Order: sequence, then structure tokens, then C-alpha cells
Amino acid sequence: MNDVIIDSEHIFLYCMSIMKIVLIHGFKASSQTQFFPWLIDELKKQGHEVVCPDLPNPEDPDPQEWTKYLVEAVGPIDDETIVVGHSLGGAMALRFLEAAEAFSTPKACILISTPWMIRSEQFRAFFLSELDFDVLMWKASRFAIIHSKEDEIIPFDHAEKYAEVLHGKLIETDGCGHFRGEQYPILLETIENCIKEEIVFDPGQGIENDYEEVE
Repeated sequence: MNDVIIDSEHIFLYCMSIMKIVLIHGFKASSQTQFFPWLIDELKKQGHEVVCPDLPNPEDPDPQEWTKYLVEAVGPIDDETIVVGHSLGGAMALRFLEAAEAFSTPKACILISTPWMIRSEQFRAFFLSELDFDVLMWKASRFAIIHSKEDEIIPFDHAEKYAEVLHGKLIETDGCGHFRGEQYPILLETIENCIKEEIVFDPGQGIENDYEEVE
């Protein structure tokens, strides 16, 4: 067996790459439907902790019930946490970020085919109380919004609105519809990219100093 020599700095970076990934399903879904079994398996292969609770009453969802359940199931979140929500689960992901106990800022939040607003009586409770996006944009170090141009349920401009208010990265896909199939490599790729991307830890680091030469 070959010897592997890793200095303390690289050991630290390796440990930091192992994340808690919170996956939040949507309406009439569970951890065993759509792409969730595949994505859970792929993330676990990489050594990540995956939390994908089966939320109560998925055919008649209640936002307060879902929020309480998620907070209890997931526990505290920190800068080694990534939150991923699909469809109505994306709207729930934002409410979860507001409600969760955070020891530090989660590394990323990824929204997949997430509605900006649903006026249906069944879902309007998820959107009745206004989200404070000026505060919410600081609840994760980065936001990624994944949406297919061919989404037959949620129009693409919903994703554009989220990208604007959250200052997030908009990832446009073709041919994925509402992401109700079994496998979507773009989802795993986006999570992997969020893990790899460097976060500025020190206040002001990476910001140009216009007064550097002023004595």
C-alpha cells in the first residue's frame, strides 16, 4: 500500500470538505421518490452526512408543521451545511434557514424548480408571510437556483426572481422539466461546486482597499 503524507493544513481542508447536506422534498414527495434516492446515495458515497426527512402530510402540507419538523430533525446548522430544496421544498428551505439554530452561516442553499408564489388555496400559507430577503440573503454564504426552461409547472421567471433578490447564481437547464425524474447530474455537480468554492472568512478579505496607499 502506498504511503500518503498529508500535512496538517491539508488534513484540515479535507475534513472541512465533508458536509451535512440537508435535502428537502416537496408536495406529494418523500426521500424515496423522484431523484432523492439517487442523490442521497451519491452524496453518501462521497462521505457526506445526508439528512432528508420525510415531512409529515406531504399531500396536505402545512408550513408551520414542516418547519418545526425540519428544525427538530436537522438540528443546528453551520458553515459545513448545505441546504437543498426541490419545488415547494425550496420555499420550505428558505423558511428553514430563517428558523434554524445556526452556529455559523451555512455554506450554501440550492433551490430547484422553486415557486416564487403559488396562489392556490392549498399552498398559499407557504407564501402568506413575507420573507425578508434583505436578511435572508445573509442566511447562506451563497445561493444557487436551478431551473429548467421546460418546467411545465413553475415558469422560469420564478427562478429569475429568486436569483435577483438572493444575489444567487442562476443555473438554467434544458429538458429537465420539473425535476421529477430519477437522476440529474447537474444537481450533484452544483452541490460539489458549492463545496469546492472558497468562502471568505476574514471580514473584508477579498475586497479591494481603495485607501491602501493613503498615509
